[in-house]
Amino acid sequence: MVVAVGNRVLVYNASDGDLVLSLRAHKDTVYCVDFDRTGEKFASGSADCSVIIWSAKGDPILKYSHQESIQRVVYNPTTDQLASCTNSDFGLWSPSEKSVAKFKTQSKILSASWSNDGQFLALGMFSGQITIRDRKGNEKVSIAREAPVWCLSWSPWKDEAFDLLAVGCWDQSLSFYQLSGIQHQKDKKLGFNPCSINYFGNGEYMLVGGSNREALLCTREGTKLCTIATRDEWVWCVKYRPNHNCIALGDHGGGIAVMNLQFLTIHGLYKDRYAYREHMTDVIVQHLLTEQKVRIKCRDYVKKVAVFRDRLAVQLSDRIHIYDLANRDDSYDMHYRIKERIYQNLPCNLLVVTTNHIILCQERKLQLYDYHGTMVREWILASVIRYIKVDGGKAGSEGVLVGLKDGTVLKVYVDNAFPIELIKQSASIRCLDISVDRKQLAVVDSENRILVYDLNTKEIVFQESNANSVAFNTELGGMLSYSGSGTLAIKTGDFPVNNQKLQGFVVGFRGSKIFCLHYLQMKTIDIPQSASLIRHIEAGQFEEGYKIACLGVTDEDWKLLGLGALKSLELEVAKKAFIRIRDMRYIELVNSIESRLKSAEGDKDLLEHAKGLCQAEICAWSGDYQGAAKSYARMGEVERAINLFVDLRQWDEAKVFAAGNSSIDSKDLTRRQAEWAEDTNDWKTAAEMYLASSDTLRACRIIGDSKGKNWQTMMIDVVRNIPKSEVEVLELCGQYYADADEDGFAKEVYLKLDDFSNLMQLYIKRKNWQDATRLAEEHEGKFDKAVFLPYAEWLAVQDRFDSALDAYRKAGRPDESRRMMEELTNNAVTEGRFKDAGYYYFLLGTETLKGIKLGKDLKKNEKNLAIYQGYMAKADWYYAYSSIHTFCNDPFTSLQPDMLFQVSRFLINSMGNSDAPYGISRVNILYTLAKQAKVLGAFKLARFTYDRLQQLKVPESWEDNIDLDMMTIQAKPVRDNPELAPVCYRCGMTNPLLNTFGNPNNLLDGDKCTNCGHPFVRSFVNYDILPLVEFFPEIDISDEDAVEIIRSHNPKARAEGGGKKRGGNEWEEGKDGGADVMRMGDDDDDWGGGGGQGDPFERCINKVLETQEGNGAYEPVLVGAQALSSLKRDEVYVCKPVVKGMRYRFYKNMIPDISIALSQPCHKFFNEEDFEFVYLRDERCPYSRSKDVGDYGPL
Repeated sequence: MVVAVGNRVLVYNASDGDLVLSLRAHKDTVYCVDFDRTGEKFASGSADCSVIIWSAKGDPILKYSHQESIQRVVYNPTTDQLASCTNSDFGLWSPSEKSVAKFKTQSKILSASWSNDGQFLALGMFSGQITIRDRKGNEKVSIAREAPVWCLSWSPWKDEAFDLLAVGCWDQSLSFYQLSGIQHQKDKKLGFNPCSINYFGNGEYMLVGGSNREALLCTREGTKLCTIATRDEWVWCVKYRPNHNCIALGDHGGGIAVMNLQFLTIHGLYKDRYAYREHMTDVIVQHLLTEQKVRIKCRDYVKKVAVFRDRLAVQLSDRIHIYDLANRDDSYDMHYRIKERIYQNLPCNLLVVTTNHIILCQERKLQLYDYHGTMVREWILASVIRYIKVDGGKAGSEGVLVGLKDGTVLKVYVDNAFPIELIKQSASIRCLDISVDRKQLAVVDSENRILVYDLNTKEIVFQESNANSVAFNTELGGMLSYSGSGTLAIKTGDFPVNNQKLQGFVVGFRGSKIFCLHYLQMKTIDIPQSASLIRHIEAGQFEEGYKIACLGVTDEDWKLLGLGALKSLELEVAKKAFIRIRDMRYIELVNSIESRLKSAEGDKDLLEHAKGLCQAEICAWSGDYQGAAKSYARMGEVERAINLFVDLRQWDEAKVFAAGNSSIDSKDLTRRQAEWAEDTNDWKTAAEMYLASSDTLRACRIIGDSKGKNWQTMMIDVVRNIPKSEVEVLELCGQYYADADEDGFAKEVYLKLDDFSNLMQLYIKRKNWQDATRLAEEHEGKFDKAVFLPYAEWLAVQDRFDSALDAYRKAGRPDESRRMMEELTNNAVTEGRFKDAGYYYFLLGTETLKGIKLGKDLKKNEKNLAIYQGYMAKADWYYAYSSIHTFCNDPFTSLQPDMLFQVSRFLINSMGNSDAPYGISRVNILYTLAKQAKVLGAFKLARFTYDRLQQLKVPESWEDNIDLDMMTIQAKPVRDNPELAPVCYRCGMTNPLLNTFGNPNNLLDGDKCTNCGHPFVRSFVNYDILPLVEFFPEIDISDEDAVEIIRSHNPKARAEGGGKKRGGNEWEEGKDGGADVMRMGDDDDDWGGGGGQGDPFERCINKVLETQEGNGAYEPVLVGAQALSSLKRDEVYVCKPVVKGMRYRFYKNMIPDISIALSQPCHKFFNEEDFEFVYLRDERCPYSRSKDVGDYGPL
């Protein structure tokens, strides 16, 4: 404790008042001191204009000064910031700042206080102004009062919705303001000038000291509760010690006082209603069973509280309030309303209330007042009253138990002037209670003994030490509880005491709940009554045990009571016990026993026999089966004993009793045992017994239905040991194994039966396609549709479409394969996977071609061939359109302009004027062609293409770009780059970039030579036209013979007589169609691979061209044996047919220097270098996706 006295700072020990330090660093009077938030340092301010910060040991840490004397120093409660106030300014210091920030004020500062969060500083001034500043000194709110503000303090109460500032002014008023400056409530007139305000505890109370020479304890709203201390001089300072019920005050005369405050527990209890004081001015009524609470705000100092039935009495500083319940009939109602007010100051030590009166106890006197404040009766007793309790009774005639200091216990009736002495003992009465049946009185005396008296004999029936309180059970007369030395004890009748650990005082006992007061908290404790009940049952006291059980026990305890009473044939108690737990079986048993015993009344022997049978039945119901059987045997009812053990499935015991009775067949017991084993799912025992009796079918059915542990092994043993003729049993076992996914055992059963149909169904169900297909091949034609159709569907789900097609074909369902591929194709087109769509059409075409059977139905073959050609055309289109789609939709592409140019030309020429397939956009194709034509210099073609685009609907995002390209193309010459013009390698004619003469009815007819009609053969990587010319052997030469001729004959390097050479191959003469021809500078002999008229293959071409001049229709080149033998193998490519019996397709490379690759699975040609790159990268053909492309070179 730090005290400012004169020019010194004194440090005292707050516990014993010893002076610890006397500090003299100041040169003038010290006006103020304050501890920081940690208590490790404090500050002092003096009239010498200086502020000194001290450590807790009294060492000065820091000193700074103002221009005038220091009036107040206050530490921030959350930081180390210190505010120091003077007559004209205030300063803010913190360890983190090098200097003190000072702020001018208009008047002398008298008081200061930081808010609880440390964000705001309130300053009270001599002029009456209150200014609220932030941590930086900026003013936030200003409040004007009419008198000097000598003290102020922020409320620490956390339940407030806003920060509240208490202000004490020297106009003898106490006021409250919110942080916003709004006044919280009206001013409170104190009648003196307040000099100090300080909140107590967590803000529940307020300490006020001033010119009245008193220190007052008030509510947090400022209502006076009591006077703590009275001094001879003004009280200048009152302070609360944190975390202690301790205060210190200093007066004008130099007196210092430290006081401990004790807050007594003011409470009252009646049965399950407990009333107690809270915050000195409120009364809380708690229902101890429901834990409901109601708060009654009295707004005055509560001195005493009493509760009785529906009445509540509260004694205040100058009056008494009487409350009653709004609904008296509701035992759980908690709504209290004011009934009467007694405006008298009636001093008393104890207060109790009855229905129509209040009773005041003062030393030796009891005074009875009605609710109007009139004293009705007074009792003056022989000794000081130590304990008083209302004992109940009729309204207006209630009895009151009174315990005196001389050891006397009296009973006073409010309508009788003469007290009745109940007992008298030597020690003073400390606590007492009376049983609900008024037969016993329990007393706790000053020697901490509990004594229980029989009120009839006045004798002590029970005595125990170390007790501090006692309470009888309000629902059972012979049961009481008492506490002491940390133990709770329960005494029932004459039985031993039950103890358990408990801290506190027993104040009430109702049913199975004990109410204990521990410090200021009331606890409700559930006490099990099982131990007391068991003792009564063991003593045969079933009526008393039933009363104990009614206080609250478990269902098991009720059942225990019912069984005990039933065995003793206390049928009434037993029935009530079983009714409590709604045990209908035992209720029916009790009723049955009552009926049988009632019917046997009048005949002693018959009654004894009935009792014996009833005892046997009761033993059976309670689980004592041996006792029940013996009772039956004693009564001559052996068959009943046997049936008892049969019902219990205790077959050995049943056989023991059956051995002495010839009327019972042991085989019948064995049969019943087998049926019981089956009913109880003891499948193993039941199966073994049925197997032993040769009932194999029933045994297998039990094994299969149960599927217990190791049932598979047990059943397979049965299968292996029975003959093949037991078809029904074997089929049942196979079905059980199949349903349980035991495929190995099921297979063994089906093989034993030679049941391949069920075996095949098993394979299909398990998707064991390897075994299923092998079985189908072993039984060819029997299971094809049953196996290969679901197998194909499974393969399709696994994306193994090639295998799925084979499976559909084996199942004889080409329609399903076509449906699957068409669905895949549509999905691929919808998702923009055009290469996948082309691949699926390729598979469709291949599958259609495989369906052609040569030499059979020619019309059907022609139809299938047309379908095949349509599928293959669409496969080519979708495959090519994939590049167009990539160019038009992807933000970046690695495709070269040459390639995109050729792809666009291929698509436009091949599709011609026919409708574009689903998903292919002619706009995208023309847009790509226009873009690439402009890049490659085909300006005429670009103009034409842009004109075509104008006739079509293009995306809006392209319109500006196309318009700009059309404008810029006008500045280009109207011609195409001649190097882009395609050349026919058959007739040597240069073709236009676009062929507008294609036949719309013939797919791919437009991508051909406009002169001879020879289809262009393109590389399906970059779509360049390859130097290939298609030919066929003459009709008298088979394809196989033609291949052998080409392979077996090696032509000379030159055909003789093919012409003349001069000047080192500078020119060459020859004949061509009857005209003299001279070729200049031809180093490669001939671009067609032969020497003009001397080349047999060239003569075949010329012959066909001459023939076509007459009719105009395209005719393939027919080559005879001589021409075939003149061809080089490395210049000839052969497309082998997909379907056996169809013709080969022969192609000759007219420029051997260009290496070409042929993919046999799809019959597509590629530049050899491009093909090898793609094949090595993807490990498959780019078109057919076949991993095995065979020999992709020439013949």
